[in-house]
Amino acid sequence: MKGRIVFVMLGKKDYLSGGYVFNFRMVEALESAGYEVDIVHFRTVPPDLPLSWPRASLYVYRRIIEKNPDLVVVSKSYQYLPLFRISGLSRRVPVLFLMHHLEWVDRKRRPEATVYRRYVKWLLGMADRVWTNSANSSEALVSMGVPPDMVRVIPPGFEKTGGPPPRRRDREGPVRLLCVGSVSPRKSQHILLQACTRLEPESFFLNIVGSLDADPEYAGMVENLVGKYGLKNVVRMSGVLEGEDLRRAYDQADLLVHPAVWEAFGMSIVEGMWRGLPVVASDVAAVPELVRHGENGVLVRPGDVEELAAAIRSLVGDADARLKMGAAGRRFAESMNDWNAVNHEFLELVTETMETGKGSPWL
Repeated sequence: MKGRIVFVMLGKKDYLSGGYVFNFRMVEALESAGYEVDIVHFRTVPPDLPLSWPRASLYVYRRIIEKNPDLVVVSKSYQYLPLFRISGLSRRVPVLFLMHHLEWVDRKRRPEATVYRRYVKWLLGMADRVWTNSANSSEALVSMGVPPDMVRVIPPGFEKTGGPPPRRRDREGPVRLLCVGSVSPRKSQHILLQACTRLEPESFFLNIVGSLDADPEYAGMVENLVGKYGLKNVVRMSGVLEGEDLRRAYDQADLLVHPAVWEAFGMSIVEGMWRGLPVVASDVAAVPELVRHGENGVLVRPGDVEELAAAIRSLVGDADARLKMGAAGRRFAESMNDWNAVNHEFLELVTETMETGKGSPWL
């Protein structure tokens, strides 16, 4: 055994998201490399525990003590870590933080967002290394005061499978749009539906793929908007798709649309490019690291319905541009890491954190 690791990724719900996919893949990599990994996750704790902040915080702290780890990896569990942060234990055990998403961005009320940002900064004060998935997120962390040499950017990998992209040139009928991501305010599917009302009704068909459970109230509103805008015949909400079903959705599409108002990375963008799709996406956060305007897609101002509609309309009406951008997207995706390369870089970061951790605290 190389070492004992406690991997804390406890949320209040059993979400299926890109962040958790990354986490569990890294657990597999750690175990394959010879580490013993104890996972603190919604599925591995007593029922309803995450709904009680005091009980869950104490549980996480006691579980870390019980396992006596050589490293603690933390992801998506900020509300349950104050006891660990203020304890003497947090000053003795190396800590690797995984920052998938700057969650205060989602806070609707500015005072709440400011408090949450300060709280996360306080928690990061016990970290020896911080992993994140994009240069944009890295810059945001450094702007908070995290020392640059503590931050490591390792973009997530993806499955480079499925053979060459499908032949789309001779397709007939409406242009098929695809939007992939949990149905939530940050992903802004309502903005996309508003943009669709500006398109010729017979010119497109939209498939919205993603969890309806991340924000049920918002998902219900989006479903109602489909009817309100008279789009029931041209919009399908498919819910969560995985594996071959998700690959088929990419292959059946002609254009990927990603209207999110903030995005830490954009896994669906890379996956869509791999399947040869051009992308229309918001020019925000990490998205421009993937979408090169005019080359493999089109960037629009986040939340701008008219600009989004115009970008979609232009590509709906120009098959040659779609094919050219789709081919450029495929080349870009080919240059990205697969999971094997990501596993290697992550294991190097784990080794580095364990060997050099617990130096002078930066906060």
